Amino acid sequence: MTDMVLILPDDPNGETLLARRTRDGTETVRGDIETLSPMLRAPYAIVLPGQHVRAFLTDLPEKIRGPERVSVARFAHEDRLATDLDDLHIVIGSGDPAPTVMIARRVMAALLERFDPHFIYADFDALSGLAGGPVRLLDRVVTPGPQGDAVDPDWAETSGAVYDDETVARALFDRIDSGVALNLRSGAYRRRTQIQAGPWARVAAAALVCGLLGLGLSVANTRATQAQADAVQDKARTLYTQVTGQAAPDNLARAARQMGPSDTDPAAFLALSDTLFTAMAAHPDITVERLSYELRENSLRLRLIYPGFEAAGALERTVAASGASFVTGGVREQNGRFIGDASLSLGGGS
Repeated sequence: MTDMVLILPDDPNGETLLARRTRDGTETVRGDIETLSPMLRAPYAIVLPGQHVRAFLTDLPEKIRGPERVSVARFAHEDRLATDLDDLHIVIGSGDPAPTVMIARRVMAALLERFDPHFIYADFDALSGLAGGPVRLLDRVVTPGPQGDAVDPDWAETSGAVYDDETVARALFDRIDSGVALNLRSGAYRRRTQIQAGPWARVAAAALVCGLLGLGLSVANTRATQAQADAVQDKARTLYTQVTGQAAPDNLARAARQMGPSDTDPAAFLALSDTLFTAMAAHPDITVERLSYELRENSLRLRLIYPGFEAAGALERTVAASGASFVTGGVREQNGRFIGDASLSLGGGS
């Protein structure tokens, strides 16, 4: 998901830690923010001081989906928060009860004025792999775990265990790779991205054209080969010509934006696709058999092939950590394959 993580101090003038993944393992660099910021390369993650984030567990009715989950979380925890709930950005993960994190919108706005990360995590969540007691991290003491916290050393009951920077870096990358840590860069603060060139971009452009024209699209084993991606692109070009009577342009995505209904935002499809493909990168054994874009619901409808029953839950947790909503319709075994339908939509956070 990412090979670079910047751990911010609570004190804006304090020491910052940059962790990078290399072929030989991990390497770390300490310095002030002004020195380390130019070293950042996308996609990167930022780890925030836990003093700015509150963590809860939320009991959610089974049928609650999308924005309704946020409304339930607000109501469930309003008595514990000494602030206007409308001023909070809320992200909810999967599970029962569901892990829930809240952060002031002003903190998110200030952070995003300076940085443009793909991922933002609370330090206590990102360091869950070091669970076992408080940990000293830069200028604070962190209690690792999804329901952890962070405090100023003067307020801590213990000075916290001290780990070398490489151990901290490995714990961070392991947690992020698991797809379980809750990404605060979601919902209203989701990063506007474009799918990079390559097979996935070809598939996405083809699906975008077919979806916006209401034609649907089946994508068979899209993770497999460049040849299959080319075949999907060819199918999209053929459909484009059949509908418009014109030769398909080189940039199908741009053409779709121009042709799409006025009440549809083509960028929403790109955001959904980016969420799906980023999550699936952590699960290489899962393949897409069918993909379609639902205009009215602004969602992706999927048929996936899993290596086993438990893989659906693993993918659901990875998607939920990005702040999106991934709803599975159950997994069935058919002719030796594990097949399941699912839907993906944005709006897991607010």
